[in-house]
Amino acid sequence: MPGFTEVIDLVYSATIKADSVSPEGYRITTYEATYWRGIHSEMMTPRAMARNSASTRAIPSSTQILNLLENPFVPEKFGINQPGMQAIIHLDGLKHEEAVAIWLSGRDRAVTTTIELLLGRREASALLEYDPTREHVPGDVLLAMYDEIHKKLPKSFDAIDLSETTFLNVHKQLASRDLEPYMFHTAVITMTEDENFYALRIHPDAQGEINKIAQLMRDARDASTPRALDYGEYHLPYVEEGEFDNVFDGIRSSSARAAAASYGRQNAKNPEKEFERYNDLKCSGHMSPLEHQARPFSKNEWRVRHDSAATAESFKHSSDVAPLEIAQIQNALQFSGNFRGWRMHRKDIVHEDNFGALVVA
Repeated sequence: MPGFTEVIDLVYSATIKADSVSPEGYRITTYEATYWRGIHSEMMTPRAMARNSASTRAIPSSTQILNLLENPFVPEKFGINQPGMQAIIHLDGLKHEEAVAIWLSGRDRAVTTTIELLLGRREASALLEYDPTREHVPGDVLLAMYDEIHKKLPKSFDAIDLSETTFLNVHKQLASRDLEPYMFHTAVITMTEDENFYALRIHPDAQGEINKIAQLMRDARDASTPRALDYGEYHLPYVEEGEFDNVFDGIRSSSARAAAASYGRQNAKNPEKEFERYNDLKCSGHMSPLEHQARPFSKNEWRVRHDSAATAESFKHSSDVAPLEIAQIQNALQFSGNFRGWRMHRKDIVHEDNFGALVVA
């Protein structure tokens, strides 16, 4: 589709999943971004984002293990320790190679630990032939034996009597956590306000890994042509133009597909199940996937906001209202949630801001 652009650098990637512009010229962009799991908290810091992302609790440990064995995150540079938050000088040559080898040994230890939490040390050591009190299993061995490991690992739906086995069968919400420092991570991110994000993250003071994904995101946005939407039309990530005859069906599928990022299945399509998932999300108070779908403010909505801004202006010379506060109020009137000029679908849900009230209702 014209305007939908993908920029990929190794396993770092930034893909535009929807790009729209309102009649008033406000642009809204949805990205699918893949980056090192270690910078995820920094990626989620900006308040201007709607976001959903992959979940360690949701993706099977066996899938995470294979991902790490085939495609682990490895730093491109290892900075030399110094005061402050930023390394200026980096290892090179044999010292860099040694750091990479140590990093990958850490990956191997983490994978071995996860296998042990699932199988127990007795089963793991018997299968992989190592001393669990002193050793971990090298990555090349783990990858070569992955099929055997996968067959042995208990599935989430397996009923296991732990009294009759040495398995531990620890849930992935804990068993997979050791893997996170070596993972790549995928998030769905929607923004109208991205200038501050890029100013902070594409900056010499930013950590290299977050600088890299931010640059890829901006490159993808710069290469994309937003689709002009009219009043009443919707920005719908993961939904193709003309895919649904009914706008609400598109909203429901887009919401469900954004939510499926938790499982890494956001690009799969099954409308019947997606409509069910949408209802489950709404009834359970999981509203964040309903933030990526948005329509431009209507003319009447803008009129109300302009009238309110004019009322605020009338207090400009009041002794107890600071001019800065008036300007902030006028700026806030341009937003719905954290989108400027766009009303996110979440705001159409009664009690979307209070699950307790939603349950009572």
